Amino acid sequence: MAGIDSVFVREFGESWSRLAIAFACMMFAFSAPLIALPFLYGPIMDEFGWTREQVTLLASAKFAVGAVTSIVVGKFVDVIGVRKMLIFVSTAGGLAMVSFLWTPNLALYYGAGILLGIAAPGTIVAVKVLVSRTFHASQGTAMGLVMLGSSVASVIVPFVLTALIESYGWRIAIATLSIGIWFITLPMLVLCCSDRSLGHSPAVTDRAQPFDWGELRQFMQKRDFWLIAVAVMMAGFVDQAFMQHQVLYLTLDMGMSATFVASVVSIFGAIGIIGRIVVGGVFDKASVKGVSAMYLVLAAGCLFALGVLNPYLLAAFVVFRAVGHSAVLLDTTILTKHVFGLANIGVLLGIYTALINVGFALGPWVVARMYASNGSYAQAFVMCAVLAVVAAAILLPVKPAYWLDMRERMRSGRAAVSSD
Repeated sequence: MAGIDSVFVREFGESWSRLAIAFACMMFAFSAPLIALPFLYGPIMDEFGWTREQVTLLASAKFAVGAVTSIVVGKFVDVIGVRKMLIFVSTAGGLAMVSFLWTPNLALYYGAGILLGIAAPGTIVAVKVLVSRTFHASQGTAMGLVMLGSSVASVIVPFVLTALIESYGWRIAIATLSIGIWFITLPMLVLCCSDRSLGHSPAVTDRAQPFDWGELRQFMQKRDFWLIAVAVMMAGFVDQAFMQHQVLYLTLDMGMSATFVASVVSIFGAIGIIGRIVVGGVFDKASVKGVSAMYLVLAAGCLFALGVLNPYLLAAFVVFRAVGHSAVLLDTTILTKHVFGLANIGVLLGIYTALINVGFALGPWVVARMYASNGSYAQAFVMCAVLAVVAAAILLPVKPAYWLDMRERMRSGRAAVSSD
């Protein structure tokens, strides 16, 4: 492992500035609005009298648009570059958050969701491409560090947003969160880096290949391509089914206070700060099997959610939910490169991010429909646990050919050095 560890150190030393930019994009452009939405649903229902299905359909609209956006971004990020794409999608996200100030009806409410559907998946695809091209031996750990932006946002946003909603209302609260985009993310992208600086790292030994539809069709004819597609879509379904309903479930159904629920969600984020790095390290060491194991953790979180009134089961729910959530989105990055390598990685990441967004879109809506029919989340949570277990099983036959070859080359290189 000494040879591989030295690669970790070299890659991070050469490319830490890219991680900082990617971290800011994940925290402010991607995560802040995503974490904020579940806290808005209750106040919006109070103001307009809309149902749970109507308010949570915003998330479904966002993720449905995101499925299309992911494919488009995956194609164009290879053409116009990561920096220009991040500037565009970050601006779209900031405008969406500000637009809530003047939302009078469902049509414009969902319109804001469409803008968010351009911003969030566009950000994650561009960041995934950047990390995948820059980091090799430490790709999972690097992506875990970038995803810490989401965890830090999870710690801060619930308390800030809850206080803002209580003092100024939900409209000003969500608009205020866009400050991070306007004054941190965009200035970093515009003033502190160039297209070339976000191109490829000196540590990269494998260059990204030009786009090739024939090669992409060959990928799509492989069993592993479709096994990954189904698995990540199921995991996405489970993850956002919980995320978009957890605040409503804990406050309205379990009777917890808004401040206490904000604390619970912040603890998710705090655990995720460690969880992202740990999960990334697990993926670096175990690849596909590590992703499969994390899906089982996601399933356990679904079942523990049924007993959150018990303090011990609440603690178990928080831990398993936080760690399981840490694997989602990080999984597609690892699976794509470890199985297929760098060829057409922008488009492949776009396709898989699109599919996970299909799961993201369906999860909140299906759970809302089940709640409307049963008046309870119990059946929905059990269904989510089953889906996560199935996703874990689906990945077991997948062979991470590129990852296995990369590790073998590293071992050979270490042996050659020591023999000299």
